[in-house]
Amino acid sequence: MTEVRTDAIRGLLAETIRDEPEFRRRRIRRRLLIWGGVGLITIGGLSTAGSVLFGDAPLTDQSIVQCFSSTVPNADGTFPGSGATVATKDGPGRVDDALALCSEMWRHGILSSGYDPTAATYAPEETEVPALQVCVMRDGTAAVVPSEDAAICQALGMSALAR
Repeated sequence: MTEVRTDAIRGLLAETIRDEPEFRRRRIRRRLLIWGGVGLITIGGLSTAGSVLFGDAPLTDQSIVQCFSSTVPNADGTFPGSGATVATKDGPGRVDDALALCSEMWRHGILSSGYDPTAATYAPEETEVPALQVCVMRDGTAAVVPSEDAAICQALGMSALAR
């Protein structure tokens, strides 16, 4: 190798060593900015999704209440129970107190396992009313669920009723 070439290689090597800490700092700074931005976007998206899915929701359809008799869904994904509404002489009424309506259905045995809706006669029986939670289904209707757990609405994919 010629001396000029050796000096050129030494110069390039010295320049690379001299500039490397700056390149490393730039690379670290760039990675921090990119991953920090990705983290902020992820946290923001998850918190928004969580508030939409699991936050309190208002009732938008107050004409019907779904009274569930169990928290275990049927094979088709629906829940066992009954729908209820209050009718007036002018037509369908508003369901203002879903909890009271479903409590009455439980009390009269309509949601108990021994109730036969196809029976020719029915003698109402007084049954014990379990602990009930009011949820809001995705379509905006109220669903009253038998459970002592206040977080049952979130576990079933519904929102808690905004009070």
